[in-house]
Amino acid sequence: MTGLPGSGSLGPEERLLTARVHTVVTLQPDTVLVKVLAPHAAERYLRGEVSPGVAGMQPPFDFRLVGGTVARRQDCVQLRAPRDFHQAFRLDYAGSPFRPDQPVLHTMEFVAEHPDRYLVPYGAPSLPGLAPREPGYAMTAAALAAGVDPNSVRTEFAPWPFTGTGITAGGPLAVPEWWRSPAAVPVGARIMSNTAAGAHPVAIWRGRAWEELR
Repeated sequence: MTGLPGSGSLGPEERLLTARVHTVVTLQPDTVLVKVLAPHAAERYLRGEVSPGVAGMQPPFDFRLVGGTVARRQDCVQLRAPRDFHQAFRLDYAGSPFRPDQPVLHTMEFVAEHPDRYLVPYGAPSLPGLAPREPGYAMTAAALAAGVDPNSVRTEFAPWPFTGTGITAGGPLAVPEWWRSPAAVPVGARIMSNTAAGAHPVAIWRGRAWEELR
């Protein structure tokens, strides 16, 4: 469909080639993943917060859980400053709490443990007044035809910058993405502080509590 980005801008062969990324870029139990944390989330983890959230305003929070969009650490080696993460993960979505010029951005790194619990978000982006289904279903069909594990495929329609291709809209910094339902933080997970000067760990999950690193 003309004017639609992401999967909507691809022809049949391009969809197939794009979908094949997730037949090569795969997860193993020991694959280290990266999750971008919202501003102030690191502090909430460290103080052991459990919150039911506020409907329509703030999601629930539990210092023992992690979920949402993740990428492999090996695909994020080129990401250093907060601005890099902002571009790669397209943190400029509507209502985003992130800023490209923020001095510090926290991430969580943890092993996948159970690769079968991660889903690849295929589908199509939606734009104001446009919510096309055909490109999204065509992208999912291309993924299945390319040999992507059908148990890992999820069809989704979400506002741009969601691409529906299983790859973020980060341009030269784009990374393959997965979605994880909120689940227990794996033991040994680390919260990282990322600045223009580099990255360093600030806390490690010991299984019952976060240990702050000095």
